[in-house]
Amino acid sequence: MGHDDPDRPAKDKGYVEAYKSIETDRTEMIKSGAREARKRKLDGDAANLLGKIKTHYLLKDSLVLTVLQQCAATYVGGERVNLGLGGSAMDPDTYEELRGEWGKAAPLAAGGIFTEFHSFPPQNKAALGKGNVGGTLAKRKVQGNLLVKVAGVRFNMHIDIAE
Repeated sequence: MGHDDPDRPAKDKGYVEAYKSIETDRTEMIKSGAREARKRKLDGDAANLLGKIKTHYLLKDSLVLTVLQQCAATYVGGERVNLGLGGSAMDPDTYEELRGEWGKAAPLAAGGIFTEFHSFPPQNKAALGKGNVGGTLAKRKVQGNLLVKVAGVRFNMHIDIAE
């Protein structure tokens, strides 16, 4: 087995690969530690907002819990801050009801990690020249937005509204 053996990497190649592997492991450990720290913050929510909503007489069956759970999971994962509520476009009256419920959830969050609840009336994004979804081919039309901060990180839940 000489230096020209194709099954044996060159000395410098082995070092480079080992260094990349160590750096990848280190980066993953840092990310994992950050995720665990964010999970502890969420679990230690002094207001216990998610628990309160699960039993709240008006909110337990609303989409408020779903939206907040998606924001919380994305916060823990350290992922994007612009989210989209899946499913078919929401009826405008249903969205207005959801906005009202969103406002009712805000006081339940007092003293906790969920802050700055805001909602916005539907906008025709295409008419405003904001019809593209990022760099994709997907198109936006009428959209409402629910915003909340989780431990200081602002999340925006986009909700498609039926025309």
